[in-house]
Amino acid sequence: MTRMIRIAIYAFAALALPLCASAQEVTIEQLVALALEQSPELRAVRTEVPVATGQVTQAALRPNPMANLGHEQMPGGMMTTTVGVEWPLDLFRRPARVGVATRAVDITALSVRERERLLASAVREQAGRLLAARRTLEVTNEVLAAARRTRDLLDRRVTEGGSPKIDANLAAVETLRIEAEAALAAGELEAATIELKAVVGLAPDAPLVLRESLESLAAAPAIPRLTPAAAMEARPDLREAIARIGLADARAEDARRQARTDVALVAGYGRAQFGFPQFGLDERGRRVPIRDIFHSVTVGAKVTLPLRNRNQGALAAAQAEREGAEALFTARQRAARAEIDAAVAREREARRAVELYATTVRDLARQNVDVMLEGYDLGRFPLSDVLTEQRRYLDVEAGYTTVLARAYEARAAMARAFGEMP
Repeated sequence: MTRMIRIAIYAFAALALPLCASAQEVTIEQLVALALEQSPELRAVRTEVPVATGQVTQAALRPNPMANLGHEQMPGGMMTTTVGVEWPLDLFRRPARVGVATRAVDITALSVRERERLLASAVREQAGRLLAARRTLEVTNEVLAAARRTRDLLDRRVTEGGSPKIDANLAAVETLRIEAEAALAAGELEAATIELKAVVGLAPDAPLVLRESLESLAAAPAIPRLTPAAAMEARPDLREAIARIGLADARAEDARRQARTDVALVAGYGRAQFGFPQFGLDERGRRVPIRDIFHSVTVGAKVTLPLRNRNQGALAAAQAEREGAEALFTARQRAARAEIDAAVAREREARRAVELYATTVRDLARQNVDVMLEGYDLGRFPLSDVLTEQRRYLDVEAGYTTVLARAYEARAAMARAFGEMP
């Protein structure tokens, strides 16, 4: 019987068994790349980039010329027809318009990049929840299988008179308790899988099996690709804040140029026909109607005079926008630096906690159970005390799973803080 109890205690301490599934196993970074490629929300956000690019094309276009046509009919057959054209030169405003639109494209592209960074972090975090739930279920199922064998063994010994009935009842209660925990763990694993598929953009019925284990990911030290200073320069949220400062400057320049003098060339042609009901005499003395046609050509220019409206309000708004953008950059810079430093500290200490559990805490908990088992064999302790120590050991394993999950979360937070992509 002691051998069966030992199996019940130590079975769950083994590494998680690999899942057998027909689905192809994928790594977490492969899931991140898949999410960046096919996430519906991200695809919708990316359409904002060509929209902003179209605004650049529109801003670079020159104003259209304007044509006017007029005809006036008067009594007595008199009429006037005029044709004119106005051609704006757009001497000073076009570069500023293009500058504003270009800054908007930069902000949009960096905003998309920031969404990609956050999506990659969300996939990694949700994958960590799935791995933690999977380890919990696998450990619980192993313990449940061993507990059932122990219960069956004690039932036979009670029937044979070798053990008291209370021991079999205690084993049955412990088995039912573990069954309840296994049901909860199975629900957590299914929910975590569904949520991960939703984050990645997979269909609810799509097969999904992660290749890594929580132990392997949490044990390896996180080595960022960039230094903290380089990460600060590369993070899209900080670059977006800097681009917003540039956008405010571009809008201020656009407002100033809009208030400058501009010129439009004007040209026109007029044809006027005049006549009277009387007759006159020509050079030969003959009577002829008094009627004639006059042609006229006009060439000139229209000049905008910014006397009252100098875009004072637009300039004030651009200045306020720049102050807000500078404050936003300062806030994001401080938050990013704190995020990087905090992520490094959490990852370092979480890895240390994993080492303590793996090398000391779990070993001591096993030794305590060994002592209780030996006492039970000698009749010094009842089975209830042994089961209590087993539960304490189970709590240690649950704590180990929590520490592994925290260590992996720290790694994911570190990847997010350093802006890492697959």
